Amino acid sequence: MKKQLHLACVVCGVLGFASAACANELTDKEKAEGWVSLFDGKTLEGWRNYKGEGVREGWQVVDGTMQHTKKGGDLITNKKYQDFELKLEWKISERGNSGIFLSVIEEPAKIYFSGIEMQILDDESHPDGKFVKHRSGGCYGLYQPPAGAVAAVGSWNKVRVLKQGDHYQFFLNGVKTADFKTESEAFKTLVKKSKFKKWPEFASSLKGHIGLQDHGDVVNFRNLKIREIKK
Repeated sequence: MKKQLHLACVVCGVLGFASAACANELTDKEKAEGWVSLFDGKTLEGWRNYKGEGVREGWQVVDGTMQHTKKGGDLITNKKYQDFELKLEWKISERGNSGIFLSVIEEPAKIYFSGIEMQILDDESHPDGKFVKHRSGGCYGLYQPPAGAVAAVGSWNKVRVLKQGDHYQFFLNGVKTADFKTESEAFKTLVKKSKFKKWPEFASSLKGHIGLQDHGDVVNFRNLKIREIKK
């Protein structure tokens, strides 16, 4: 059985997609490179609600994915990360909205008061899709992603985030969708012109939790993996 499972994963890797048989597993190459899984496909161990201790029922493991349905609250990793490379896949429901938060601290009342968000959205059907800085893959409210990077609603999208110091780079399905430095004058100027200017904690920490947003819609995540970058 183990040989069959390993063969299935090899085939998946060659074809460039993940199936239920090999999703959420680290390859030998990833293990050698220092990657760690943030989701085992079976439990929500390693995660908790923002400003909470456990995980609400709105988040469940369904068919090897982390699925949010409703009233689950925002999730964060138990651990904080500073310099890292993050990979994951997401699938949003029709007219759905969610997000991936970075460098989250828990002092503020809301997760988005501090966390930088990589947007997840049904760009075509959600009302937010008409605002270019609210579209999938971009740094929400600040940087517009290039057109055409996001897959059709109901399809899996691959995310890669590279963070080193104050330098953040977002990739969606292999396309770079944002590249910025939070300590730069350019970034600070954008913040001053946005709603984030009201929250002094926004983008204030270089180390923090990774978060997944509850925006009231169904969203699925899988293959959440992280590699810490040592200085």
